Amino acid sequence: MTAPSTAAADIVVTPDHQLPVGELSRRLAAELAAAATICRECEHVAGELATGGAALENITRLQALDELSQRLHGLSDVLARISQHASGEWSLSVDPLLEGLGLADLVVRLRSDQEHSGWGAEAGELDFF
Repeated sequence: MTAPSTAAADIVVTPDHQLPVGELSRRLAAELAAAATICRECEHVAGELATGGAALENITRLQALDELSQRLHGLSDVLARISQHASGEWSLSVDPLLEGLGLADLVVRLRSDQEHSGWGAEAGELDFF
């Protein structure tokens, strides 16, 4: 059974922040895909740095980046499929899910019904906290 397709622009979070599970899954899939892209870019940078004579032990550890990016892509694919097959009747409150999430821009993207530039993110400057 598949849920009817609904355009992202038609999905609005209700005042108590109830969101259809399919739409939440779509948004989470987009976040994971963007994270996987950033991870893949870091993998390329690390590979370029390693060509300067990194120890074999460090090169082996860098392979973990490849595994991480594969996991992120896989989870993104699963969530995308959930969004395609979730019943339109399933919804939940996003407030408890997002409570304590320290990335304010991520919270905004997950609550909002608009497409976001963060879903096309690329690796950038390193932020120190």
